[in-house]
Amino acid sequence: MNTLRIVVLAALCHLATLAQTQAAAECPPPAANALWPQGAPRSVDATLTLGIPAQLALQADGEGKYSGNGKISVTQPGTYEVALGSAAWIDVARDGAVVASTSHGHGPACSGIRKIVGFALQPGTYEVHLSRSDRDAVQVMVSLSR
Repeated sequence: MNTLRIVVLAALCHLATLAQTQAAAECPPPAANALWPQGAPRSVDATLTLGIPAQLALQADGEGKYSGNGKISVTQPGTYEVALGSAAWIDVARDGAVVASTSHGHGPACSGIRKIVGFALQPGTYEVHLSRSDRDAVQVMVSLSR
């Protein structure tokens, strides 16, 4: 009975790997004018511009992960979405007070967007804090939700 379970589990793992490989192979290369270009320019001073992707540098946090901060200014109230190109935890704060997230999701298939988190923001300047990343830089974009 245990041998049968092992064989079935191995077959399922093999099928899942094949499915992931086929799904990845079906993604076309990104267009030159893509809204989410891979390898966006690094933000020099950690300032993020609405609707423009940027690489945000992160620092080692002493626990084998990376974290860092960016800043974004918004001029109108609304729901703003923070999109990331790789896994990381996202917090948004204003004057030290963390803003509760309003939504969580993933980017469209083949987009390169790993995670999208929404926040209801009022006009002002906010800190975008990224933590628990496996990478020392993360592609990030903040945009007003439509």
